[in-house]
Amino acid sequence: GRHRIGTTQAPQVFLFLLSVSDAIFTGLMVCSSGSMVPLLHRHHQKIQYIHNCKGYHKCSPETRAAHAIVMLVAIFVVFYMLNSILAFDIITLVGSYLWLMYTSHTLASCSPTICLLLLILMDSTVPNFHS
Repeated sequence: GRHRIGTTQAPQVFLFLLSVSDAIFTGLMVCSSGSMVPLLHRHHQKIQYIHNCKGYHKCSPETRAAHAIVMLVAIFVVFYMLNSILAFDIITLVGSYLWLMYTSHTLASCSPTICLLLLILMDSTVPNFHS
């Protein structure tokens, strides 16, 4: 006979399949973003003489871009993992806890907000009002 998935196993199977696809795509995002850091470093090495002629005393644009990439990916992954843990708790717990759903929604909106603020703070063209 055929093996039927019981009603208690269906959420776990769905959650497992969703987690595997999420892990694959998050890993691809981390790898693609991480591959930009060595590219930016090599580019910085190639054009370093231009920066030396202009008298850059701050971080180069390539270094700032690499830092931004690493920070944005780290923030995304941390908030995504926290949100995934809460989603797992919401699905597997018998009772539907409203505070877990509110916390999950809040975490989901925190990542883009923090990333946007970081990009604004790191942008050298934005006026710095605290100096």
